[in-house]
Amino acid sequence: MITVIVPSRASAEPLAGLLAALVPAAVDGLVREVIVADGDADPATAALCEDAGATLLRGSIAAAAAVAKGNWLLILSPDMQFPSRWIEVVADHSARATKPALLLPPLKTGWFAGRRQTASAGLLVRTRDFGGTQGDMKVLRAQFGRGAVRLG
Repeated sequence: MITVIVPSRASAEPLAGLLAALVPAAVDGLVREVIVADGDADPATAALCEDAGATLLRGSIAAAAAVAKGNWLLILSPDMQFPSRWIEVVADHSARATKPALLLPPLKTGWFAGRRQTASAGLLVRTRDFGGTQGDMKVLRAQFGRGAVRLG
């Protein structure tokens, strides 16, 4: 099962969309818990987490990983746009693989068409491999993204 960690900085509006998109994965039993790591959560973010059943942790991604109950961590930005069939792809990877993975958002159209952008990718990594890693999403993608499987 997966713990979703969302590093959030007072971003209740995009966080609401992300939490809604996670509901089917929770119903399917893939997502065990959602932890919103926000060192300075505003009242709207706190209320949203309470209403959605997400844990609000006033700390870092590393602090959230330290209390995670899932075997895998899926670290997502609040504005993550999920690729189609993401639940099946993530479930398959977490059941069979040990390597970290980047969950890529849908392809963008326009002059970037055909290029996958990792700047907004989610990171899927085993909890035991995460260790005491520090850093923001950019640092984590750089650390675990090399050699990671690309899901999307």
